[in-house]
Amino acid sequence: MDEQEGVILADQVGMGKTYVALAVAVSKILEKKKQQQVVVLVPPAVAQKWVDDWAKFSGALLDPDVEIRCVAEPIRSGEGLLAALDDPQETRSHLLVVTHTALTASLKDSFIQLALLQAATKGRPGVQAQRDRIAKWCVRRDGLLRDSRLTTDRVSLLLAHSAAEWRQVWSDITGQDLPDDPVPLAVQEALSGLDLSDLRAVIDDLPIRRSAGITYKLKTARASLEIVTQSLWRLVLSSTNLKRPLLIVDEAHRLKNEQTRISQLFAPRAESETSGALSDIFERIVLMTATPFELGHRELISVLSRLSAVRPMPKGTEPLENRLDALSEALQNAQAAAVTFDHDWGEIDAADAHLFDQWSKNSPPPTEASAQIVTAWRSATNSIASRKAMNKALAPWVIRHQRPSRRTHLPGGAILVASDADSRHGLTVSDEVVLPFLLAARAQSVAAEDGASRPLFAYGIASSFEAFRRLGSSEPDLDSDTRADDEDRDSGMVGVRHQRGGSAADWYRREIDALLVDGGLDRSLHPKIKATVDRATQLWLQGEKCVIFAWYVATGGALEKALAQRIEEFVLESGRKRLGLAGADSDVVLAGFRRISDRLLRGDSPGYELVTGHLRAFYGEHVAGAVPREREALIGKLVEATVRYLRRREVLVRFTDLHTELTAEQLWAGISGSNSQGISLLPRWQRFGERMAESGEKERKRVMDALLGDQGTTDAEAHGSGDSDLSGGLGARLDPVRRAHGGTRREDRERLTAVFNTPFAPDVLVASSVMGEGIDLHHECRHLIHHDLDWNPSVLEQRTGRLDRIGALAEHDGCNIDVYEPYLAGTHDEKMFRVVKDRAGWFDVVMGRPVAHDEAHTDAEESRVPLPAAIVDALTMDLESR
Repeated sequence: MDEQEGVILADQVGMGKTYVALAVAVSKILEKKKQQQVVVLVPPAVAQKWVDDWAKFSGALLDPDVEIRCVAEPIRSGEGLLAALDDPQETRSHLLVVTHTALTASLKDSFIQLALLQAATKGRPGVQAQRDRIAKWCVRRDGLLRDSRLTTDRVSLLLAHSAAEWRQVWSDITGQDLPDDPVPLAVQEALSGLDLSDLRAVIDDLPIRRSAGITYKLKTARASLEIVTQSLWRLVLSSTNLKRPLLIVDEAHRLKNEQTRISQLFAPRAESETSGALSDIFERIVLMTATPFELGHRELISVLSRLSAVRPMPKGTEPLENRLDALSEALQNAQAAAVTFDHDWGEIDAADAHLFDQWSKNSPPPTEASAQIVTAWRSATNSIASRKAMNKALAPWVIRHQRPSRRTHLPGGAILVASDADSRHGLTVSDEVVLPFLLAARAQSVAAEDGASRPLFAYGIASSFEAFRRLGSSEPDLDSDTRADDEDRDSGMVGVRHQRGGSAADWYRREIDALLVDGGLDRSLHPKIKATVDRATQLWLQGEKCVIFAWYVATGGALEKALAQRIEEFVLESGRKRLGLAGADSDVVLAGFRRISDRLLRGDSPGYELVTGHLRAFYGEHVAGAVPREREALIGKLVEATVRYLRRREVLVRFTDLHTELTAEQLWAGISGSNSQGISLLPRWQRFGERMAESGEKERKRVMDALLGDQGTTDAEAHGSGDSDLSGGLGARLDPVRRAHGGTRREDRERLTAVFNTPFAPDVLVASSVMGEGIDLHHECRHLIHHDLDWNPSVLEQRTGRLDRIGALAEHDGCNIDVYEPYLAGTHDEKMFRVVKDRAGWFDVVMGRPVAHDEAHTDAEESRVPLPAAIVDALTMDLESR
């Protein structure tokens, strides 16, 4: 960092890149006596995680005497960033976590718009009359400024003072303190350089009295004001004279395309009125991405070229463009050699693969080898030599550490619970549900004859019957789940839809629909749905948590419903047997569970006193590391959260010797390990208590509030629909199965993530792609099911990385992470599995290898012989720091 503009930090998923970047940020903040500001630019979905990670980092690693402030909440707007940069030295935050969209979205602040109106009237004849008209039409939500706070009287008083005085004026007239100056200094300075002639015309056109056309005139005025506001934002971005020591960019692979809005921030300011907002501000840049080699070499160079936005390097430094040209040449040579090897290896027959068992980079090919073997052997040797040169050229620019493998991959039939499950093969389609698959196969054949480029029918039906029906519907939204903030997300299945109409293929779709809707076919018997539900239920019975990733929204819903139903049926049947309620309906059984819970765990019962006494003593022993003044409060919250969990019927069924006269001592004995599974919950609770004691105050409050429902409201409806993570304001929902997808509010996803990382419910999390990056799910879980695969191995790596992180449960227990990869044998699903596995083996070998989805490419990849381990090892790059 002393010698060049910046680096790419590319450690594997889950190895703590965030903490490394924060350490670099702290070193820059403390570099000068007058502490500096560092900006961290992040995707919106992971912004809160950065703030939370700062709390952990600073609490664990910073000397208490070092006062470095991070923003309390991520900055999600341009006006918020300007305000943070404008704060006085004694109160400013030193670490600014800013979302990508804060810099690429529009200014919307009403005070800034009022400042524009004030500037447009300044120095004009009749200025007071114009300002009176502005104030007159600031009424209600449909007025000139759509802000109910800005009434006519208040606007009149604000317009009579300069924008620099508005914070004090506002306090005087409302008695309320604004958190900052409502119009940042950078905006005040930019106003004089803005063309306000169109806005002046709008003000002149405002009527003195209400007339029939006032609604239209106010609408026109608001539109003009919006246009001028965006012009102001562009001017502020490109003219602000900031000097900051460091910019950190998370998920920097999003900078690969030059024309995206985020990339344009790094372009020279002269290119366009919207470019260059980050140019010539920062001394150094750290670019972070876990998958740099998903990019082609040109795209990697493109990402590195964003470093040209830093302030000028010392004289005598070779231009960045020249250094990147040299790197590009090394990358291109390695790419060419790897592509040649890729092609030559594709000519190898499986019968000849054993000849490479003795391969080494210094040995000649066997004398009996065919021409194809000799060619591939030499191509491997050439590729390794070029990779070595590329490694040397990349080393100054990319830092990448790799973790030791601690994953057990369980493909195909390995997900089956049956003792004779064969992982060498995929899941079979049973006779009772085979007809829809046969019809779908025929439909695809017909579609192919009609020129369809993709196996549209194959995608959905391999996932679930629900996803297939959704893909075949006329609804406008695709049944997938991609994040709204992803400008450049690429997935092989994006855009896949059935075309409805009178085609022959559509006739088959309607026939399948009839089977699924009117034919009485049990959709939960879909072979992959059933296998996933069976495995997740078994893990639940064993007291293990599990994450299931499903790409289709409809599949996620089907899995959640089937799992919840399966677990509830098990609980009810167990209740009937163990409570002597054979033949009773569900309401009677549930009432039996409630009687036991109330008798043992209601606040006024003797059982409650005994159980909570045990819990207080237990947690008191294991949170000794907490700050003394916080220790008792933490113990109280841990006890409260644990009792809420113990009241659940799912807990009583699994972890106690349940019967109608169950005592508090028997309950405690059960959760201590005296149950049919022989599972003790105490080690998990101990680990959780210790983690909470070691956490910073903010992190501890976040988790405990998520568990106990201290969200500032007792109205569950205030938090959305049934997906809300709260249960009537009384605490987090403790359903054993929960789901999170793109339609789940960000706040609820964050709470659900926090609760999943505790030893309490939920036990099974059905997650979509929105949960596949930037979050932690590893504290209490080491089982993952990729219900839906992906053509791109980096997508699967990101998902698995949610569980494979520093401090993971697998690391603590000394066990591997079990990664289930089910697929349907003999279908397009199996083809996807084999292709993605082949790509995973070649991904780092042929850098930026295209992820093609056409039949010719995928057919070749599906049948290709796997690379020998010796060649893979020789081709692996070493970019670790020394």
